[in-house]
Amino acid sequence: MTQESSQHRFPLFTDRILTDRRTFLKTAAASAGGAFSIDWATGQGLSRLELENEASTIERRWFEKTWRRAVIDMHIPDWDPDFLSKIDPDKYVKASIRSRAQSIVLYAQSHVGLFNYPTKIGKQHANLRGRDLVAELIERCHAHGIAVVLYVSVIHDRWAADQNPDWRIIHPNRGEFGRGSRHGFVCPNSPYREYVRAWASEIAQRYHFEGIRFDMTFWVCVCSCRHCQKRWEEEVGGTLPTKVDWTDPKWVQFQRRREVWLGEFASICTGTVKRYQPTATVEHQSSIYPGSWNNGGSWPLVAQNDFLQGDFYGDALQGSFVRKMLENLTPNRPFGYETSFSVSLQDHTARKSEALLETKAYAAIADGAAFIFIDAMDPIGTVSRRAHERMGDVFDRLMPYYQHLGGDRIMDVGVYFSLESRFDPRQNGRNVIEVDNGADSHTPAAIKAAGRLITKHRPFGVITKRALGSKLQSLKTLVLSNVHHMDEEEVEMIRQWVRQGGTLYASGTTSLVNTRGELQPDFMLGDVLGISAVEINWSDYDHYICPTQAGQPFFTEWTSNYPAFTPGPGMRIRVRDQANVLATTTLPWPASRPRQFSGIHSNPPWVRTARPEVVLNDFGRGRAIYSATVIEQHDHLADSFAALLFHLHENLTFEVETHPAVEATLFHQKDQSRYMLSLINFQKDLPNIPIRHIPVTLRLPQKIHRIRSIPELGDILFQDLDSSITFTIPELGTLKMIEIQYA
Repeated sequence: MTQESSQHRFPLFTDRILTDRRTFLKTAAASAGGAFSIDWATGQGLSRLELENEASTIERRWFEKTWRRAVIDMHIPDWDPDFLSKIDPDKYVKASIRSRAQSIVLYAQSHVGLFNYPTKIGKQHANLRGRDLVAELIERCHAHGIAVVLYVSVIHDRWAADQNPDWRIIHPNRGEFGRGSRHGFVCPNSPYREYVRAWASEIAQRYHFEGIRFDMTFWVCVCSCRHCQKRWEEEVGGTLPTKVDWTDPKWVQFQRRREVWLGEFASICTGTVKRYQPTATVEHQSSIYPGSWNNGGSWPLVAQNDFLQGDFYGDALQGSFVRKMLENLTPNRPFGYETSFSVSLQDHTARKSEALLETKAYAAIADGAAFIFIDAMDPIGTVSRRAHERMGDVFDRLMPYYQHLGGDRIMDVGVYFSLESRFDPRQNGRNVIEVDNGADSHTPAAIKAAGRLITKHRPFGVITKRALGSKLQSLKTLVLSNVHHMDEEEVEMIRQWVRQGGTLYASGTTSLVNTRGELQPDFMLGDVLGISAVEINWSDYDHYICPTQAGQPFFTEWTSNYPAFTPGPGMRIRVRDQANVLATTTLPWPASRPRQFSGIHSNPPWVRTARPEVVLNDFGRGRAIYSATVIEQHDHLADSFAALLFHLHENLTFEVETHPAVEATLFHQKDQSRYMLSLINFQKDLPNIPIRHIPVTLRLPQKIHRIRSIPELGDILFQDLDSSITFTIPELGTLKMIEIQYA
């Protein structure tokens, strides 16, 4: 298809197809008869007379009330006549009711690129034969008070890629990306963007819906197609950079362009929908933010969302980190945490255990997140009854907690997450074809730091650049784990905060390069950290961290004779002024040839040096600790990392003495004069073994007059001391929520 013909095919529609909203609701309610519906807050049945009022509340900010959400994947092609032949809208909605879903992600189109309604823009799924399945499903959902979020897939579009070779993403090796895979990938800089604008206009005018999800809004690789090359030539000049170097402003400029281009494409999607349905919410897939630089998801994309929601499939630590990250990034709350009902997306039949689903859903509650489960439709169009029955059973047990969610997270420690630093400088100098696009030495370090705080039950959250102005003053400690790129504004805000009494932990390459990719002559935060750079080397080497006399209390497992082994990169530094060295570098025996060694299996410590590894510095009224090696990444140094943080600020808002598998969160609900403390038990092997007799200490500014267990509303006896209160939680299964009331 030529560019000219594609423009002819994709007009902007002006005729409104929507029916009057109130008329539609009345008709839908009347046609429902005595049908059963679900109350959003309680999960109880609604009468017929309540249906219109209930459904009418969907329209405005629907996501603020919907804690239980569902996705039924429909990435189904049409090459077999049996595909979608047995789809039944009534059974589809009945399954959603059984699962207690308050909203459903309903497929208008999918990765295969086919539409589930008679489109005039693209190609309808052939087996629907002109049937408007989307309209049928919307009608059923609205009749039962279920909010509808229409699903569409962008960039991952098999039909568009097959029909338009010129739109395809081209890998830097000049080959078509993903050739031979099930997917088709199209470039958002190509005329494909006008195709998306056209069908987004068509959908927004054809239906009334509460929200729309644009899935897969990200780059799958560094695209080298002619459309990207043309944009680069027009906006910057020259050919596309091919050498990855995060200290090269030209390469960093290219990465920032990729982020802007992606955000611009997302703005076409968002703006088109908002033009016709300004009250509908728009979301773009949010699971990419903790991903590497390659996908291009950054601030320009965040701006195109009403709220953030993403699907994640990792362990308890990943879930905890990404929920706090989404909480900080989302324009509006609640954000959504999503995972599959199945063991993996590739497995159509195996189910996660009920204990695992329940624990993940409870963990979402502890972080104030909506929980979304994903199930996949059978190719013929049927929906798994067992999936929705199991989720319904899980959600039934969660019902008593939803009314208690909300408020502001209380955190003593903020783990900093930098969207500009999601890369690994060890790959500097390589051709873009050779690099590992997923390599990132910032995000894993930040996640590990969060993990150390979880196991020690410290009040923490995830902080990004956008929250420095509003959240920094309420923190006691900020953690900068290998934050490779920082801008001058970030650095100055942190500097002044420490000067006024804040405490800082930083590691690795933090503040060595600005966000334009300009390598600095010294650490931008060097004065705060009490250090200067001697040698900047991103490479790995085997070395040991040897505690000094002053640092021995933080490294109780290690001595000068038996220091802590830490393979990996480490900056070479010197201390400034009166900074205190807590640990130095010890090197292995200096072999000059590969076949020389001091131990055949290991590299024992040998050469003690005076090179500083860990430094403590007073700065103004605050303090800072810097570690040249990213010690938070090393499991055997978890206690040392925690001890260093505790030394920075000892007066914690809460302390919980229990098993490391338990995480504690605290939210302040000022409008209700209370705090909500949640303990989530997420053991490696499920179901959880109950934990009994958990001591809790709280240090809150208000006078506490009552503590109750939720949802039982039973009073908990507590001891009021001069500066704290203490009480004991008798037993923790998976989730325990505690209400702390003050006058």
